[in-house]
Amino acid sequence: MKNCQSASQVQIPAALVRDSLLRAVQGWLLSGEIAGWSRKTLDDRCIWMGRLRQYLDANDLAFDVNGLRAYFAAYQKGRDGRSVRPPKPASVKHVHSLVSAFGSWCVQEELLEANPMKRIPAPIIRDDGIEPYTDAELNALLRAAANCQKNGLRNTAILHFLADTAVRASELCAMTVDDVNFTDRTAHVRCGKGGKARIVAFGKTTANVLSRYLLNTARDPEDPLFMSERGGPMTPGSLFQLCKRLGKAAGVRGVHPHRFRHDAAVRLLRNGAHAFGVMSLLGHTRIQTTQVYVKLAEADVKDMHRTASPMDNLNKKGR
Repeated sequence: MKNCQSASQVQIPAALVRDSLLRAVQGWLLSGEIAGWSRKTLDDRCIWMGRLRQYLDANDLAFDVNGLRAYFAAYQKGRDGRSVRPPKPASVKHVHSLVSAFGSWCVQEELLEANPMKRIPAPIIRDDGIEPYTDAELNALLRAAANCQKNGLRNTAILHFLADTAVRASELCAMTVDDVNFTDRTAHVRCGKGGKARIVAFGKTTANVLSRYLLNTARDPEDPLFMSERGGPMTPGSLFQLCKRLGKAAGVRGVHPHRFRHDAAVRLLRNGAHAFGVMSLLGHTRIQTTQVYVKLAEADVKDMHRTASPMDNLNKKGR
């Protein structure tokens, strides 16, 4: 029939606006739910796409190259209408990756002719944002935890576990007693990033501290591994506040749960662990992400050799 258009003749739009953008976002989230995205991933993507839509609607812009350029320029300056200060580059990269994934899905579903995010450059993440603890800082934090009048044993166990396993705050808070295996000194991370599960290991020292903590508190296997003061599971927010308090007591700046993850990765590599093993422990999907820690560990080796070179120190007096 002459009036019928073939599929190849249907024009795919170059931009999404208001209702069409809303429907596309709803479709993307529904597709993700069917694909098995975790609740945390779904909520995160829903929030950020909602913020993007609000900015575009408020400024009469479309989901296209110009609209996205305007949004990311405003967001990076903290002027997107929702931020109170300029975000860190890692946060911008997270949103960039999220919106890029949405754009790719829209192209796949023929809701857009091309992904406009391919023309929006991702921010550069510099390695100098990662700062492991010094030995003195880590020991000071452990002393501060042990000296807590209330929950000293729990707090000590938490720091050991964070520093030894490199788990994320949300992963630690989701663990139950049954997730820990003392026979082979491993723990089952059931709720990793992106809904991925993995096994992490810990050493004898952490095993001893953790077993003392658990023996001191009668527990059922399904109970949270680390209990809050109210008897329920700890939250990432309460864990952050605990680290902040311990940092203040120990005189250590910038203490937060994720810094223990950075610290563990660098220490593992310094002590001879190979990059792919650390990649598995951290739950990274790309070796490039782990390479950031490899560079830091290599820099430590270079600095050590500059001061401890066998030949440079061969004829120094007093030796």
